[in-house]
Amino acid sequence: MAKRSVGLVTSFTPEIFKCEYFTRIISGIIDALRNTSFDLRFIMLNPEDRQDPKRTLQEHQIEGLMFLTWTIHKPFLEEAKRSFEKLPIVLINDFTPEVETSIVHCNNAAGTRKALQYLIGRGYRKIGMLQAPDEDSKDAQARYKIYREMLEAAGLEFNPNYFKKCDYFFEEDGYLKMLDLIHHSPALPRAVFCFNDDLAIGALRALKEEKISCPEQVAVIGYDGLERGKYVNPPLTSVRQPLEAMGREMVRILIQILDGETHLPIQKEFQPDLIIRRSVV
Repeated sequence: MAKRSVGLVTSFTPEIFKCEYFTRIISGIIDALRNTSFDLRFIMLNPEDRQDPKRTLQEHQIEGLMFLTWTIHKPFLEEAKRSFEKLPIVLINDFTPEVETSIVHCNNAAGTRKALQYLIGRGYRKIGMLQAPDEDSKDAQARYKIYREMLEAAGLEFNPNYFKKCDYFFEEDGYLKMLDLIHHSPALPRAVFCFNDDLAIGALRALKEEKISCPEQVAVIGYDGLERGKYVNPPLTSVRQPLEAMGREMVRILIQILDGETHLPIQKEFQPDLIIRRSVV
């Protein structure tokens, strides 16, 4: 039987294949496609280049699309929807209630609250944050908003010296921003909530390098529940998203639409878990 093709749209950057957040989603997608009549075509976009979705999709003979980083590629997404009205499209994360496209997402608000409730419940009062770049990340915007709200609700001060926004989402950025905080803040926060595990692992490396003990002096909590968080020192407390299962669900929804079982956008929500390890005392 001849293979049919579905596409996975993402950024043209090697970090996609270095970052465990992305590789676990891709692993779930590939696993779900293995015993189907579909193969997977990567459509890697450079945000600086204007690509014609119509030509790109016709060249690849794509029957359905998944987006790994949809908020970065809104023009491509909107043009694909305009040019191919019946083309099934599935997004992942960065959920907003007004989204009209099928989407798989993990409850970002619930996960953020779990992380901060745990820190506050353990008695931490000076809580900082390593934030990701939030211009194109709705999840990042929401996590910061909830961070501020929960500090206020608990009667805790937001100290701008304890807050750093990273330039990217990766370990090196967490490392550099934590060093910046250590060297330039008049005092250290007692705990740091990190947008993701990559930033948190970078922060742990900076603390170790500067001989600041974690969690005795500064506790660190991450987000995503990456496997390598188990193996850093100390092992990382984190909010876990079921990323492989979410990737598999993207494929299930796409095939369900292609098989004509539904014509309505499907919004599938997963729930996060708090994984308690030793980076928070």
